[in-house]
Amino acid sequence: DFRMVTILRTLYAYRTLLSDDTLARIKETVLSFKYWMDEPGEDTMCYWSENHQIIFHSCEYLAGQYYPSEIFTNTGMTGQAHMEKARPKILRWLSYRWTYGFTEFHSNVYYEEDIAPLANIVNFSKDQEMTAKTKIIMDILFLDMALHSHRGLFAAASGRCYEEEKTDPRQQFTLDMSEKLSGYGNIDDYDYPRLSANFILCQNYEIPAVIRDIARDESNVEIKDSMGLDLSEIKREFDDTKDIDTTGMYLWAMEAFTNPESIEMALTVFNAWRLQTNGFLRDLRMVNIPILRKLHLLPFIVRVLRPATNGIAIQRADTYTYKTARYMISTAQAHHPGFFADQQHIWQLTLSPDVSVFTTHPACEFFDDQARNFSPSYWVGSGRLPHSFQHRNVHVSIYRITGRKGFLERTLNYFTHAWFPREKFDEVIHHGRYIFGRLGDTYVALIGANPLQYKEGSDTDLLQMGRITYWVCEVSTGGGFIAFIKEIESRKISFDGRTLGYQTAEGEMKLRYKGDACVNGERMDTKYPRLDTPYVKAPRKPAELSIRLDRKRLYLHFDKMIREEETV
Repeated sequence: DFRMVTILRTLYAYRTLLSDDTLARIKETVLSFKYWMDEPGEDTMCYWSENHQIIFHSCEYLAGQYYPSEIFTNTGMTGQAHMEKARPKILRWLSYRWTYGFTEFHSNVYYEEDIAPLANIVNFSKDQEMTAKTKIIMDILFLDMALHSHRGLFAAASGRCYEEEKTDPRQQFTLDMSEKLSGYGNIDDYDYPRLSANFILCQNYEIPAVIRDIARDESNVEIKDSMGLDLSEIKREFDDTKDIDTTGMYLWAMEAFTNPESIEMALTVFNAWRLQTNGFLRDLRMVNIPILRKLHLLPFIVRVLRPATNGIAIQRADTYTYKTARYMISTAQAHHPGFFADQQHIWQLTLSPDVSVFTTHPACEFFDDQARNFSPSYWVGSGRLPHSFQHRNVHVSIYRITGRKGFLERTLNYFTHAWFPREKFDEVIHHGRYIFGRLGDTYVALIGANPLQYKEGSDTDLLQMGRITYWVCEVSTGGGFIAFIKEIESRKISFDGRTLGYQTAEGEMKLRYKGDACVNGERMDTKYPRLDTPYVKAPRKPAELSIRLDRKRLYLHFDKMIREEETV
């Protein structure tokens, strides 16, 4: 499907440059392609995650629009019939992104896969409603990037993030998009072989001026946002919890397969669309037992087994990001502590293209085949998620690696670790369970419950042994590095295994594992509205958005298809 996106752009935009033989090959490919899981053919394509859904649907629609009267050989349907099949799926996908935000929240990998099909819709669709709503969702995507970027580096807490993008922001899949958005010069030229070239070449969309200004605003700002749904919220958000196209595909966009709340729907889809030979899904066969389905015993069974695959599901994220001209630090607040995590990235401090800091609990692979074993892993995802909390420039995480292993979980590591690239800092000082880094006049303190030590032979992998531990990260600018170190080491820290107290310059932060987070005795609400920022505020499931910075404004109303820019 990634290739089909670009094949269709080539067909629409560059047909006159192609030979007759190439055009014939493209036509055969387009007419014989499998555009959705319910169509004939066995394969191991991934259709269901948030980005893949819009890729397949947009490809089906645009293929049908280009060949409306032709018979598509895999299905026997006309192009017109494929358009009619894909259109409601596209509009539904767009509506969910407006209502709930992106399930793959703040993903500097998969936003590239979202933007390419959206750009193709805007560029080539003749459907005015679809085009208008797609432009609005593109605005939302770039607003999200603008809010969570530091000098053109999109490096916030994320629903899906890989090792290279965490440790080296210049490896982000979205880097070309970021350059188009903010122009910080992190690339020399656009990388046209990338999928995002479909956006770079898009002629019918311009990033609104106010969003570009937000991306370049270097004021000290707090950004709070909420994306996606928890599995516990699904029942009240969907009218028919047994409908495959609505509830089912939202759950599959979350990649919720083996969770108690989703296992019955997963097997409904699995059997209805004959997905037993799909390499990503074949292990569902072990629970695909008719008597268990009939007696509705599967939710109980997976609660008892606690399969590690439950962590693949990307649930609601309430993210807090603090930005200054020198750094950005971002945390998914209280994000399912103690749960498994496949690719979720809970927090990160970004100082420069060379220096980022974050922690994880290393996970162990639980599949045998290489295709599915890239996550969770040593740096990607987590064996167990921490209870994390951030207030302004201070982040705290409590890790409790306790209890039994989950089903499929082969090993449970009893240590956590930090990415702290000491060779990339201008100066590093290490005192037992404290480590300090200086980059220019920006200073970072990382504190553990137990002594910190670099893994043998590594200058980046900072280990902390123990089943019940914490990490504190504080970042500051100016005032002198030695003074900063002395100040941090004088701070009072208390920890009883569940409650962490840390004295900051502004007062005491206190975090209770799976409990409250408090600052100066005041309980902090970490369940956020859809957007709470200096530029735009909106409740969950907003009807409209009004985005402002200085004299520039963008007004968006999805249902009414209103998209208005103005200077006031």
